[in-house]
Amino acid sequence: MLTKLLELVSGEISLEVLEDTQFVVDLSKKVDDVSLTLIFNKSGVTAEIICMYSLGVNESVVLTTSTIHKAPFTSCVTYIKGVLFDGGNSSYTGKIIIEKKAQQTNSYLNDNILVVGENTKNNSKPILEIEADDVKASHGATTGRVNEDQLYYLESRGLSEVESQNLIVEGFFESLLSKITDDKIKNKIRNKITNAKI
Repeated sequence: MLTKLLELVSGEISLEVLEDTQFVVDLSKKVDDVSLTLIFNKSGVTAEIICMYSLGVNESVVLTTSTIHKAPFTSCVTYIKGVLFDGGNSSYTGKIIIEKKAQQTNSYLNDNILVVGENTKNNSKPILEIEADDVKASHGATTGRVNEDQLYYLESRGLSEVESQNLIVEGFFESLLSKITDDKIKNKIRNKITNAKI
């Protein structure tokens, strides 16, 4: 599978998926409003969207991803992970559109937000528009706070509260970082999100 890094600043980007591709989205420039659309016109192609971000005081992101399946036997998985520190705000709209000709399509989106700070806002809105009758399409979304028991355990081992929170944040992102197949891109994203500390 080909891996492509997309450094999104603002506005809309639309791409046709012509071969199996993993799209890694870099939102580290603290964009306000960005939209990514993948169009599947070719039968049998597979894609992944991987997006991670950390937001702090007065930082926000409005992110929309759309996967438009026009051909049969296509597949796409969208993974979104975000961390909200004090004052961070995020809004995510994930669209899966499966047209009538796109039989045997498989599409999934997953949005997970970890709240570390106070005065944060998160909105997650999945939209599924399915016209074909032989498909698999689903979504999942979670928003949760840092586990107090985990914090207590780490602090009892000599870490400060900030060090403990940062370690938990790194662990939260690691499961998604491990999916990135290109090591250079993986390390670039890891450095950007782990440098956005409390």
